[in-house]
Amino acid sequence: MWYNLFVPGRTFSRQIPRRQLRRAGGAKEAYMEEFWQGIVNYFKNAGIDLLFGIIILVVGLIVVRLIKAVLKRILRRAKRDEAMSSFIVSLVNIVLEIVVLITALATMGINTASIIAVIGTCGVAIGLALKDSLGNIASGIMIIFNKPFKKDDYVEIAGEEGRITQINLFNTTLMTDDDTVIIVPNSEAVNNPIINYEGCRYRRVVVDIAVDKGSDVGAVRGIVSRVADSEPLLSQEQDYSVVMNGQDTNCVKMQLKCFTATADYWTVKYRMTENVYNALKDEGYLTPNLQVDVHEGARPDLVLLTKKSKKEVVKKEDR
Repeated sequence: MWYNLFVPGRTFSRQIPRRQLRRAGGAKEAYMEEFWQGIVNYFKNAGIDLLFGIIILVVGLIVVRLIKAVLKRILRRAKRDEAMSSFIVSLVNIVLEIVVLITALATMGINTASIIAVIGTCGVAIGLALKDSLGNIASGIMIIFNKPFKKDDYVEIAGEEGRITQINLFNTTLMTDDDTVIIVPNSEAVNNPIINYEGCRYRRVVVDIAVDKGSDVGAVRGIVSRVADSEPLLSQEQDYSVVMNGQDTNCVKMQLKCFTATADYWTVKYRMTENVYNALKDEGYLTPNLQVDVHEGARPDLVLLTKKSKKEVVKKEDR
């Protein structure tokens, strides 16, 4: 049989014997027949094991789902923290699914030792590449079990302040008062001081007050005390105080210190600040402003004061 072969630049014909074609076709058919025969033999020899493996896989996954549902119900009845419950359920689910998969593969006659070795090697490589993320996971586990804070707590973490909306294995989400979402990595939360304002029933409110120098401190204290007495959200169990805590070049500094429920902190803080200011203004105690005296005319000559000249200046003033 003749075949035309095309090569760039020229064309020629070559004769291939029919016997050679028959041999090639027969080898291909023999290879395919051997391949399919191997598959048939595998299913004949391992058919029962394969069937048992599939049954174990299907039944095992169903059992894992049932265990997951029962565990969720138990944790819900025990009133565990939502983040802790979610973590425990996810961890148990992953472990049980891996056990079921390995058991099913071993039943089918597949060598699972090599698979476990490959998984272990990949785990080491992934762990080295994602060491920071794994550190966040470890910190998330510590947060979930140690419970330095929980969902809906108002906290300050790593310099960020807000209410906890979500605790994950990798990060913790805060919501500030102006509806800004802040995501803090768990490693930052564990390695930095945590201020949990929900740890106590009450939180102290401090209102800074400044009045002119020479003002009657007792009278100012009385005005501020009347404002505090009229505030219904202040704690009745802990008394308030109005104190003078210093003075500046142009003012006297005072503070109102009172306690309110943690949930009412910002409401009381803003309202008391405004009410104290209005009450002092109505009584004539205005907040002092920085005053600068400007003199018009030529700059006076510099005078070098000595001990003798100071005494002379004092005598002139007395006159």
